[in-house]
Order: sequence, then C-alpha cells, then structure tokens
Amino acid sequence: MKTLTDWLLAQRQRLVIVAIVAAPLLPILTAALLALETIRRGAAQGATSAVFGVAGLSLLAVLSRTGVLGFALLGAASMGAGVLVGSVIRWAGNLVLAFQVLWLVCFVAVLAFGAFGPDPATAFAPLLKDLEDALAAPPGNATQAAEAVAQLAETLPASTVLVLFGGTLLLAYWWSTVASGQVRFAAEYRQLKLGRWLGSTAAVVLALRLVFDAPLVQNLLLLAVVGCLVQGLAVAHAWVHAKKWHPALLVVLYVLLLSPLALVITVVGLADNWFDLRKPVRSAA
Repeated sequence: MKTLTDWLLAQRQRLVIVAIVAAPLLPILTAALLALETIRRGAAQGATSAVFGVAGLSLLAVLSRTGVLGFALLGAASMGAGVLVGSVIRWAGNLVLAFQVLWLVCFVAVLAFGAFGPDPATAFAPLLKDLEDALAAPPGNATQAAEAVAQLAETLPASTVLVLFGGTLLLAYWWSTVASGQVRFAAEYRQLKLGRWLGSTAAVVLALRLVFDAPLVQNLLLLAVVGCLVQGLAVAHAWVHAKKWHPALLVVLYVLLLSPLALVITVVGLADNWFDLRKPVRSAA
C-alpha cells in the first residue's frame, strides 16, 4: 500500500487522474486522495489539484455526453471535501482533534442546509428517482419504494456530510499514516471522543427528537447517533486492546451493529463523554 501511495504522490497528474476516474462511483476515494495530497503538500497544492480534477471530470462528462453540471458538482463536492478534511488533519496533527472539528463542521453544514438550502427531495431528485425505479422494479413494490425513498430524502443532507467528511477523515488519516510509515492510527482511533461540548450537543439533539420530528432534527439526530456510535466503538477497541481479548470479538461486534446492540454502543459512546469509560483500562495499562 505504501508503494502505491508513494507512486500516486510522486506526480500530481497521477493522483488527479485516479481521483477523476474514481469520482463517479467512489467519491469517498476521490475525497481521500485529495485529502492525502493536502496533508502531504498543503491546502494550496490540494486546492490546485482539486481545480484540475473538477476540470478533468467536466471534460470527461463532455466526451461521454453526460450532464456536465452534475459531474462538475460531484467533483467539486468530493474534491472540495477532501481538501477541507486534509487541511483539518494537517492543522490538528492528530485524529481526535480532527474528528471533533469535522463533526462540528458536519453539524454546522446540516444547520446551514436546513436554514438556507433547497428541499433535499428537489436537490437530489435525479438520484432519488433512479433509486426509486430500482427499488420498484419487480419483485419490488412501487408504494413501498416511494415511501422508502421519501424517508431517505429527509436525511440525505446528514448522510452526505457524514460520508464526505466523516468517512473521508478515517480513510485519509489511515492512508496518511501508511504513507508516512507510521502505525499510530489504531492507537489514536482508540482515543476517539466527541468531548463534552459536542457530547452535550448530541444529548440535546436526542432530547429534541423526543419532542420534534422535523427533517432538520432527524438530520442532526443522525449526526449525533453516528458520532456517539463511533465513540462507543472506540471504547470497545480500547477495552479489547488493553485486556488483550481476542480480536474476533471486534469482528462480532461490527457484525452485530445491524442489531439493537448498535443502540447500546451508541449509549456507551454518549456516556463516555462524562464518565470516561476507558479510564479503568488506561490505568491498568
């Protein structure tokens, strides 16, 4: 992996070409590549690569006779997010602070979209229509497909920023440690936490959801739940590592995230902001 990363970073055009090719199907990979470029060379160089990337993606759309505006917006979103994430990582110098800053960015972005942005069902109409058609295709049910897509549309703003910022953060930070020959990602992941301010914000959002069912509250709830879930997983990783339990326990844990156990882990992550559930194993270590 380090050899491949060194090859990509050796020449800007290589990284930009791969980012362009990946953008239509794997925008998170595109974002991670631009984040890696920014971490290594700085925000100015990362932004320059992003400009070339958006231009290249637009040219690809012209040659393939596809919607140029859609491709340009896709490139600007994924590559711009990559430059932002890379800049935060470069400034923070560690995963914990970068995680907290970017989760704050996610909250602010969702609030701004809720206040000033268009209706998600309108903004993402082509994507939602394609998804609805796919779900309604036999043996699917058209009514159920329409209901599922309508529910998805309400939380698309939060889902989008989570993938672009949260997902890119973890992938890019891990990738940057591999590129630099370091093995500190796992140790820093075990320390992940929202902190008391963001933890308090998450608690307030959870309380608001009990009273209000507005789309904005649902989007903020998704951010709060995922943030606490990640922190809960970090707590589990810390305990397994300190107690030297079999790593297979973590595999089982991730599989069970599809069950009600995910709620328990989320509560653990939320409580860890005040009760420091990793302190016993930290003291033992």
